[in-house]
Amino acid sequence: MKNKIKGSALIIALAFATLSTSALAALTTGSQNVSGTRTTPAYGDADLKDNAGNPGPFGPYGWDYSYTRSFDGNKLEKDIQIDFSFDAGLNYTEAQKTAYANAVKASVSSVWDNKYAVKDTSTGQVIPIFVAVTTDGPFNQKVQVHAGPGRSDMLNWYTGDSASVNAHEVGHMMGLYDEYIGGAVDQYPNPTLSNDGLMGLGALNANPVMYPRYYQQYYDYMKQLNPNTPFILTAVPEPSEVALLCAGLFVLMGMYGRRRQG
Repeated sequence: MKNKIKGSALIIALAFATLSTSALAALTTGSQNVSGTRTTPAYGDADLKDNAGNPGPFGPYGWDYSYTRSFDGNKLEKDIQIDFSFDAGLNYTEAQKTAYANAVKASVSSVWDNKYAVKDTSTGQVIPIFVAVTTDGPFNQKVQVHAGPGRSDMLNWYTGDSASVNAHEVGHMMGLYDEYIGGAVDQYPNPTLSNDGLMGLGALNANPVMYPRYYQQYYDYMKQLNPNTPFILTAVPEPSEVALLCAGLFVLMGMYGRRRQG
């Protein structure tokens, strides 16, 4: 009986360790401004079609990316400062402008946050990953906001844009390429493409797939700050998985309590 109790206690301890995200080791922190230019040369010909059937060639494309990345000991974050400018025809009050900016912040976070984390395998510390859109300057990007639905790009957004579209354009602001033919793809004629990913055609869906490659830069930054620490990039459990783990934990605690009473 004692061995069984010890075994249950060990499982409970392991479950708590899995759920814990508190700092278990003193990791080097830091903050860094990152900027650069991405380019896609003209590619394809009339035989190459995009998703709508339009023929090539496509491009060339070019854009500047800029953001601040930081690790404060508890979380990894990329902060993109956006200066929103609104078309005069919108007749937005200051309150409406603020409401739009706040809605964008929430929608981008809903797509990007809590999908992946960086884990220190030597201690078990799990470091959550976030994207923050802020508007107090100094600014990384200037976005013109237009009325109604339209074809958005990184610097021209529409009030009818979905959360996925906004999050896709923020991906460009962090230096990510498009993943669909017709867009600003990488390494053509063998580009990275996806029908369901955020940077691909998944941006047209309410729940795009967030591939680990979108978060690779976070891992790279942690390795830059802590080159001797064994990190991995890991998917964050879905809510159903967390609920299952918690349910198992409560069952084990109940079993442990009954055994002590017996």
